[in-house]
Amino acid sequence: MWEFETEVSKIIQRTPSIRSFRFPIRATDVSYEAGQFFFVTIKVDGDDDIHHFSLSSSPTERGYLEFTKRITQSAYSQALARMKPGDWARLRGPFGGFTLPPEPGKVGFLTGGIGITPLRAMLRYIADKGLSFDVTMLYGNHSWEEICFRDELERLHRELPHFRLEHALAEPPPDWKGARGLINGEIIRQFIPDYHERLFYISGPPRMVLSLGDQARNIGVPDDQIKRDSFTGYD
Repeated sequence: MWEFETEVSKIIQRTPSIRSFRFPIRATDVSYEAGQFFFVTIKVDGDDDIHHFSLSSSPTERGYLEFTKRITQSAYSQALARMKPGDWARLRGPFGGFTLPPEPGKVGFLTGGIGITPLRAMLRYIADKGLSFDVTMLYGNHSWEEICFRDELERLHRELPHFRLEHALAEPPPDWKGARGLINGEIIRQFIPDYHERLFYISGPPRMVLSLGDQARNIGVPDDQIKRDSFTGYD
């Protein structure tokens, strides 16, 4: 485990409501696996406040750690909204077992909105390491503009021979040919026809994770083929 003080080095606006926060690594032997989470302490109204976040950065991205968050009305989130480069933070981690299997195989990613963060880290890791995972992702969002990491995901979709990306939009543009509405069993069956062969990763707010897990089980995915990562604080 590692723990160190650092500062914000970069803030990236990913969508109108989602930002990424990067922190230089100020310790030696800092390691983690794609999909794990860490604790971030910042100042909120002058006092230390701590929350945990999935790492949206990959271990292959050297020199910094990153998390990505939808800005809400909570005190912690509003403090993040006011942060600027140079502001203090303390980081501690890594934690969690929401990680890729040791041997490449077929996996399915089911998520929506901010739930993309650990899955983005996994995809970046797979691409940078040249791993032979066969990945199909279903990613649900309200609109095209709210797709987090959209350009990077589309680029990886073009570049990786075994990565299939499908978006599901609640309010799609007029010429939309993809899935519409919330991800359900029918959409999973349509876009991941070999779902029975895949290990599924489901991440996002608790109600989303519960719903997507139910949809997967309803079409026959056994529970031991589903890994879950629930983001508390959003429901």
